[in-house]
Amino acid sequence: MDEILDKIITDELLAWDKTLIDKKQQFVVNLNAEIIDELVNRRNELENIDVDELPVLKNKILYFKKNILLDGVGLLIIDGISLKNFSSKEKISIYKLVSKILGELIIQNIKQEKIVEIRDVGKSMKTGGRYHETREGGSHHTDSPQWKNVPDYLGLFCVHSAKNGGTNLFLSAYTIHNKILKDRKDLSKIFYENFHFDKRGEFKEGESPTVFEPIFKFKDGRLYFRYLRNYIDAGHDIQNQPLSESQKEALTYLDNTMLEDYMMMRYDFKPGDMVFSDNHRVVHGRTPFEDHDDPNLKRLMLRTWIKDPSYRN
Repeated sequence: MDEILDKIITDELLAWDKTLIDKKQQFVVNLNAEIIDELVNRRNELENIDVDELPVLKNKILYFKKNILLDGVGLLIIDGISLKNFSSKEKISIYKLVSKILGELIIQNIKQEKIVEIRDVGKSMKTGGRYHETREGGSHHTDSPQWKNVPDYLGLFCVHSAKNGGTNLFLSAYTIHNKILKDRKDLSKIFYENFHFDKRGEFKEGESPTVFEPIFKFKDGRLYFRYLRNYIDAGHDIQNQPLSESQKEALTYLDNTMLEDYMMMRYDFKPGDMVFSDNHRVVHGRTPFEDHDDPNLKRLMLRTWIKDPSYRN
């Protein structure tokens, strides 16, 4: 077994809680006038321009990456008010550019999509639907835990917000880990054991239908977290390897811990907002939502998954 983190982390940039909402200067940013001028001057080229041709934007996003995503709280929100004078199409192009500055956009599914729509299509997780296709809440998780090499950053762009609900929830993996050490240290080593994660049918012939990885990993002084409970339950069913009673107890404790109110920093996205989070240490979810009747106003997010060559895995 790899190294285990066995001490409480007090660094507030790593172990934060709901009170982070009162410290927006640590994660909410605006694009300044110089960046906006640069984008305006090239607005007819935004869909196809190379990021190197936007040096002011590139340098500022790289600054945010180092100081907020990597060395800060791990959550970066670009306030959509900065882009109020751009069209929806232009904003989406700018979102793609910011994503590309952070790293390489990776294919997310068998459709070969690098940008995926997050919207309710009438499905339910209870009947096999994917979380991003429902209006359901809960299920705090990291993205793509069923991959051997998970995305380093999760990106979301808010096109439309819901009529009611759909508040985004963010949790720190370090805060979760601290809670386990304080209250149930007897369970802590279980989370460093390997679990089967269901690949959701996305595997080649001859490959295992599951990935066998731990929930927590501590490597080179960094804590890594991967989790989506449904994928673990399904993975162990596929492999015909039932979870032990101690594993069930640990997972139930983890699920309940992540529902504790003090854990969850709540943030309501506005149209035009962009969010990028460290997918190794920032857990996310949302509250259930009620959507608009008008199909043109229904809640819609665009998702990118990003690999960063400079991120130490």
